Amino acid sequence: MSSKDDKIQIVAFSTNDSAHTPLDIMNSFLEKQNHIILKKNRNSIAFTTSLDESSSKENKVMICAVLNLNREYTGINDVNCYIIFVDLQNKESIDKFDSIINYSKEYCDLTKKIFIFGMTYKVESGEDNEGDSAEKVVTKDDITKTLENTQINYEYNEINISNNQEIFEQMKNILLFSERHSIAGDILEDKDENSKSSCIII
Repeated sequence: MSSKDDKIQIVAFSTNDSAHTPLDIMNSFLEKQNHIILKKNRNSIAFTTSLDESSSKENKVMICAVLNLNREYTGINDVNCYIIFVDLQNKESIDKFDSIINYSKEYCDLTKKIFIFGMTYKVESGEDNEGDSAEKVVTKDDITKTLENTQINYEYNEINISNNQEIFEQMKNILLFSERHSIAGDILEDKDENSKSSCIII
């Protein structure tokens, strides 16, 4: 029987919502993970999956992407953790990252861990060089500098989102972390009742 402890809810952000949304990255993970989709829309996905292949236990997982930093979401604190994807090959990422951190300070539960991923990826005209496909214009130091005077509990890693196996391993680790850090809340929804971007765990 499913319980609240079997539910995983994660809120995710991206500094490049036009090209690499959190749900794009999660879809890459799901290509390698057995799952059943429960609900899916532009900014959220809910599915069931077993994180332990030797067990029959299934988790209900809800990933909700915050695409509008001018909107408050009820239930945004009822999560296991947060994820921020930072496009290291887009110079506008630092300004967007600053905006995401400011939003997080105002609306998110900063006692919850934030996983920050610096994203690299292949480009059609770029040459692949040992996994780095284009020049990084944003560095780890740029990101950590923004976090220097905060009490934010974060972990930084870099990820090549052209590599599905790398995505799979990193996202699986986050889901396993989330399974160990349970939450009580079941609902994550937009305060704007007329919005189609509400996130509701099933």
